[in-house]
Amino acid sequence: MSQSYYQKQKLKRQALQAANSFDVSQVKTYRAHELHFDPNLFIPMASGKELDTILSSEGGLMPATSLMISGGPGSGKTTVTLDLLAALTKKGYRCLFISGEMDQIGYFKYAKRLPQIQNVETLFLRDYALQIKPVLEHVLDLGYDVVATDSIAEVIDLFKDGQATTEGVAEHWFLQLVDRHKKGNNSRGAHTAFVNIQQMTKAGVGSGSNRLPHMHDAVALINRNKETGERKLWFSKNRDCAMDYAVHFTIDSEGVRYNFAPIDDEE
Repeated sequence: MSQSYYQKQKLKRQALQAANSFDVSQVKTYRAHELHFDPNLFIPMASGKELDTILSSEGGLMPATSLMISGGPGSGKTTVTLDLLAALTKKGYRCLFISGEMDQIGYFKYAKRLPQIQNVETLFLRDYALQIKPVLEHVLDLGYDVVATDSIAEVIDLFKDGQATTEGVAEHWFLQLVDRHKKGNNSRGAHTAFVNIQQMTKAGVGSGSNRLPHMHDAVALINRNKETGERKLWFSKNRDCAMDYAVHFTIDSEGVRYNFAPIDDEE
Protein backbone atom coordinates (compact mmCIF):
# COMPACT_ATOMS: atom_id res chain seq x y z
CA MET A 1 0.00 0.00 0.00
CA SER A 2 1.04 3.62 -0.55
CA GLN A 3 2.86 5.77 2.00
CA SER A 4 -0.15 8.11 1.93
CA TYR A 5 -2.41 5.29 3.18
CA TYR A 6 -0.16 4.52 6.14
CA GLN A 7 0.17 8.23 6.95
CA LYS A 8 -3.62 8.59 7.04
CA GLN A 9 -3.95 5.55 9.30
CA LYS A 10 -1.34 6.98 11.66
CA LEU A 11 -3.19 10.32 11.81
CA LYS A 12 -6.47 8.53 12.52
CA ARG A 13 -4.86 6.65 15.43
CA GLN A 14 -3.44 9.87 16.83
CA ALA A 15 -6.81 11.61 16.57
CA LEU A 16 -8.52 8.67 18.30
CA GLN A 17 -5.97 8.71 21.12
CA ALA A 18 -6.45 12.47 21.60
CA ALA A 19 -10.24 12.06 21.69
CA ASN A 20 -10.09 9.21 24.22
CA SER A 21 -7.74 11.13 26.53
CA PHE A 22 -9.78 14.36 26.50
CA ASP A 23 -11.12 15.48 29.88
CA VAL A 24 -14.78 16.34 29.27
CA SER A 25 -14.90 18.29 32.54
CA GLN A 26 -13.05 21.05 30.64
CA VAL A 27 -16.10 21.72 28.43
CA LYS A 28 -17.74 25.12 29.10
CA THR A 29 -20.84 26.84 27.78
CA TYR A 30 -21.51 30.59 27.84
CA ARG A 31 -24.25 33.20 27.64
CA ALA A 32 -23.43 36.37 25.74
CA HIS A 33 -23.54 38.55 28.89
CA GLU A 34 -20.88 36.32 30.46
CA LEU A 35 -18.35 37.17 27.75
CA HIS A 36 -16.02 40.11 28.30
CA PHE A 37 -13.54 41.67 25.86
CA ASP A 38 -11.27 44.69 25.53
CA PRO A 39 -13.41 47.57 24.12
CA ASN A 40 -10.65 48.27 21.56
CA LEU A 41 -11.59 44.99 19.92
CA PHE A 42 -14.72 46.70 18.55
CA ILE A 43 -13.03 49.78 17.08
CA PRO A 44 -12.71 49.40 13.29
CA MET A 45 -9.45 49.85 11.43
CA ALA A 46 -10.47 52.44 8.86
CA SER A 47 -8.37 52.56 5.71
CA GLY A 48 -9.95 55.69 4.27
CA LYS A 49 -10.95 53.67 1.20
CA GLU A 50 -14.56 53.38 0.05
CA LEU A 51 -14.32 49.66 0.80
CA ASP A 52 -14.56 50.50 4.52
CA THR A 53 -18.30 51.03 4.04
CA ILE A 54 -19.02 47.34 3.45
CA LEU A 55 -16.21 45.80 5.49
CA SER A 56 -18.23 46.51 8.63
CA SER A 57 -21.22 48.51 9.83
CA GLU A 58 -18.75 50.58 11.89
CA GLY A 59 -16.74 51.49 8.78
CA GLY A 60 -13.49 49.58 8.35
CA LEU A 61 -11.89 46.22 8.92
CA MET A 62 -12.68 44.93 12.41
CA PRO A 63 -9.95 43.43 14.62
CA ALA A 64 -10.13 39.65 15.12
CA THR A 65 -12.01 39.18 11.85
CA SER A 66 -11.21 36.50 9.27
CA LEU A 67 -12.13 37.60 5.75
CA MET A 68 -11.83 35.33 2.72
CA ILE A 69 -11.55 36.92 -0.73
CA SER A 70 -12.40 34.49 -3.54
CA GLY A 71 -12.19 34.90 -7.28
CA GLY A 72 -10.77 33.53 -10.49
CA PRO A 73 -7.32 34.23 -11.94
CA GLY A 74 -6.83 37.90 -12.82
CA SER A 75 -10.00 39.06 -11.07
CA GLY A 76 -8.13 41.50 -8.81
CA LYS A 77 -7.97 39.63 -5.49
CA THR A 78 -4.31 40.35 -4.81
CA THR A 79 -4.52 43.98 -5.91
CA VAL A 80 -7.58 44.71 -3.76
CA THR A 81 -5.86 43.06 -0.79
CA LEU A 82 -2.55 44.88 -1.20
CA ASP A 83 -4.31 48.19 -1.82
CA LEU A 84 -6.17 47.75 1.49
CA LEU A 85 -2.98 46.79 3.36
CA ALA A 86 -1.12 49.78 1.91
CA ALA A 87 -3.85 52.17 3.08
CA LEU A 88 -3.96 50.61 6.56
CA THR A 89 -0.15 50.67 6.83
CA LYS A 90 -0.21 54.35 5.96
CA LYS A 91 -2.71 54.86 8.80
CA GLY A 92 -0.22 53.34 11.25
CA TYR A 93 -1.48 49.76 11.50
CA ARG A 94 1.02 46.92 11.50
CA CYS A 95 0.26 44.85 8.41
CA LEU A 96 1.87 41.81 6.80
CA PHE A 97 1.39 40.36 3.32
CA ILE A 98 2.27 36.66 3.05
CA SER A 99 3.10 35.88 -0.57
CA GLY A 100 2.92 32.23 -1.50
CA GLU A 101 2.67 32.85 -5.24
CA MET A 102 5.10 35.69 -6.05
CA ASP A 103 8.83 35.71 -5.39
CA GLN A 104 10.82 38.90 -4.76
CA ILE A 105 11.36 39.64 -8.45
CA GLY A 106 7.70 39.18 -9.34
CA TYR A 107 6.62 41.30 -6.39
CA PHE A 108 9.08 44.08 -7.29
CA LYS A 109 7.63 44.27 -10.80
CA TYR A 110 4.10 44.24 -9.32
CA ALA A 111 5.00 47.14 -7.03
CA LYS A 112 6.41 49.14 -9.93
CA ARG A 113 2.94 49.06 -11.53
CA LEU A 114 1.29 49.91 -8.20
CA PRO A 115 3.73 52.18 -6.31
CA GLN A 116 1.39 52.66 -3.34
CA ILE A 117 1.96 49.05 -2.17
CA GLN A 118 5.71 49.52 -1.69
CA ASN A 119 5.18 50.29 2.01
CA VAL A 120 3.62 46.87 2.75
CA GLU A 121 5.76 44.47 4.81
CA THR A 122 5.96 41.15 2.95
CA LEU A 123 7.00 37.57 3.72
CA PHE A 124 7.96 35.42 0.72
CA LEU A 125 7.06 31.81 1.46
CA ARG A 126 9.11 30.37 -1.38
CA ASP A 127 12.20 31.10 0.72
CA TYR A 128 10.94 28.72 3.41
CA ALA A 129 9.08 26.07 1.42
CA LEU A 130 9.90 23.15 3.73
CA GLN A 131 9.81 25.18 6.97
CA ILE A 132 6.35 26.68 6.53
CA LYS A 133 5.04 25.63 9.96
CA PRO A 134 7.78 27.08 12.21
CA VAL A 135 8.21 30.16 9.99
CA LEU A 136 4.55 31.18 10.02
CA GLU A 137 4.11 30.40 13.70
CA HIS A 138 7.17 32.54 14.52
CA VAL A 139 6.27 35.47 12.27
CA LEU A 140 2.63 35.65 13.37
CA ASP A 141 3.74 35.61 17.01
CA LEU A 142 5.29 39.04 16.37
CA GLY A 143 1.72 40.33 16.59
CA TYR A 144 0.29 42.05 13.50
CA ASP A 145 -2.90 44.07 13.31
CA VAL A 146 -3.68 42.68 9.84
CA VAL A 147 -2.26 39.66 8.01
CA ALA A 148 -3.11 38.82 4.40
CA THR A 149 -2.34 35.43 2.87
CA ASP A 150 -1.97 34.90 -0.88
CA SER A 151 -3.13 32.24 -1.06
CA ILE A 152 -4.67 29.72 1.34
CA ALA A 153 -4.07 26.96 -1.23
CA GLU A 154 -0.34 27.70 -1.39
CA VAL A 155 0.01 27.67 2.40
CA ILE A 156 -1.91 24.37 2.64
CA ASP A 157 0.19 22.73 -0.10
CA LEU A 158 3.49 23.90 1.42
CA PHE A 159 2.42 22.64 4.86
CA LYS A 160 1.48 19.25 3.38
CA ASP A 161 4.86 18.94 1.68
CA GLY A 162 6.87 20.11 4.67
CA GLN A 163 5.02 17.95 7.20
CA ALA A 164 4.28 14.97 4.92
CA THR A 165 0.65 15.07 5.96
CA THR A 166 -2.88 15.31 4.57
CA GLU A 167 -4.89 18.27 3.34
CA GLY A 168 -7.33 17.90 6.23
CA VAL A 169 -4.54 18.16 8.80
CA ALA A 170 -3.05 21.15 6.96
CA GLU A 171 -6.39 22.97 6.90
CA HIS A 172 -6.92 22.27 10.60
CA TRP A 173 -3.50 23.71 11.43
CA PHE A 174 -4.12 26.82 9.32
CA LEU A 175 -7.55 27.51 10.84
CA GLN A 176 -6.21 26.94 14.36
CA LEU A 177 -3.37 29.38 13.65
CA VAL A 178 -5.84 32.03 12.48
CA ASP A 179 -8.07 31.45 15.50
CA ARG A 180 -5.18 31.69 17.94
CA HIS A 181 -4.06 35.10 16.69
CA LYS A 182 -7.59 36.46 16.36
CA LYS A 183 -7.82 35.84 20.11
CA GLY A 184 -4.65 37.85 20.74
CA ASN A 185 -2.38 34.93 21.57
CA ASN A 186 0.86 36.51 20.33
CA SER A 187 3.70 38.59 21.78
CA ARG A 188 1.83 41.91 21.37
CA GLY A 189 -1.58 40.66 22.41
CA ALA A 190 -2.82 41.89 19.01
CA HIS A 191 -6.23 40.64 17.91
CA THR A 192 -5.11 40.02 14.35
CA ALA A 193 -7.52 40.43 11.45
CA PHE A 194 -6.92 38.08 8.53
CA VAL A 195 -7.57 38.64 4.83
CA ASN A 196 -7.11 35.26 3.17
CA ILE A 197 -7.19 34.86 -0.60
CA GLN A 198 -8.79 31.73 -2.04
CA GLN A 199 -8.28 30.72 -5.64
CA MET A 200 -11.27 29.66 -7.73
CA THR A 201 -11.37 27.59 -10.88
CA LYS A 202 -12.97 28.78 -14.13
CA ALA A 203 -16.03 26.79 -13.09
CA GLY A 204 -16.29 28.91 -9.94
CA VAL A 205 -15.20 26.19 -7.52
CA GLY A 206 -12.96 27.24 -4.65
CA SER A 207 -9.80 25.37 -3.75
CA GLY A 208 -9.80 23.37 -0.53
CA SER A 209 -12.71 21.96 1.42
CA ASN A 210 -16.02 23.63 2.23
CA ARG A 211 -14.76 24.03 5.78
CA LEU A 212 -12.51 26.94 4.77
CA PRO A 213 -15.24 29.46 3.83
CA HIS A 214 -17.52 28.19 6.60
CA MET A 215 -14.88 28.96 9.24
CA HIS A 216 -14.34 32.55 8.06
CA ASP A 217 -16.35 35.47 9.45
CA ALA A 218 -16.82 36.98 6.01
CA VAL A 219 -16.53 35.78 2.41
CA ALA A 220 -16.08 38.28 -0.40
CA LEU A 221 -16.39 37.28 -4.05
CA ILE A 222 -14.72 39.08 -6.95
CA ASN A 223 -15.83 38.72 -10.53
CA ARG A 224 -14.29 40.15 -13.70
CA ASN A 225 -16.23 40.41 -16.93
CA LYS A 226 -13.78 39.30 -19.63
CA GLU A 227 -15.61 41.20 -22.36
CA THR A 228 -15.96 44.58 -20.62
CA GLY A 229 -13.16 44.27 -18.06
CA GLU A 230 -15.62 45.35 -15.35
CA ARG A 231 -14.78 44.09 -11.87
CA LYS A 232 -17.23 43.61 -9.01
CA LEU A 233 -16.85 42.67 -5.33
CA TRP A 234 -19.66 41.58 -3.02
CA PHE A 235 -20.11 39.54 0.14
CA SER A 236 -21.87 36.19 0.26
CA LYS A 237 -21.68 36.55 4.05
CA ASN A 238 -20.33 39.19 6.41
CA ARG A 239 -21.00 38.96 10.14
CA ASP A 240 -19.62 42.47 10.66
CA CYS A 241 -21.87 44.36 8.25
CA ALA A 242 -25.61 44.55 7.61
CA MET A 243 -25.25 46.42 4.29
CA ASP A 244 -25.93 44.43 1.14
CA TYR A 245 -24.00 46.22 -1.58
CA ALA A 246 -21.88 45.27 -4.54
CA VAL A 247 -18.75 47.29 -5.17
CA HIS A 248 -17.63 47.96 -8.72
CA PHE A 249 -13.98 48.84 -9.08
CA THR A 250 -11.24 49.63 -11.55
CA ILE A 251 -7.48 49.26 -11.17
CA ASP A 252 -4.90 51.74 -12.43
CA SER A 253 -1.48 53.06 -11.38
CA GLU A 254 -3.12 55.05 -8.58
CA GLY A 255 -4.60 51.90 -7.05
CA VAL A 256 -8.17 50.64 -6.74
CA ARG A 257 -11.12 52.95 -7.41
CA TYR A 258 -14.54 51.93 -6.10
CA ASN A 259 -18.17 52.79 -6.75
CA PHE A 260 -21.24 51.26 -5.16
CA ALA A 261 -24.49 49.66 -6.29
CA PRO A 262 -27.17 47.93 -4.18
CA ILE A 263 -27.30 44.16 -4.74
CA ASP A 264 -30.97 44.48 -5.76
CA ASP A 265 -29.90 46.61 -8.71
CA GLU A 266 -27.49 43.99 -9.98
CA GLU A 267 -28.36 41.76 -12.86
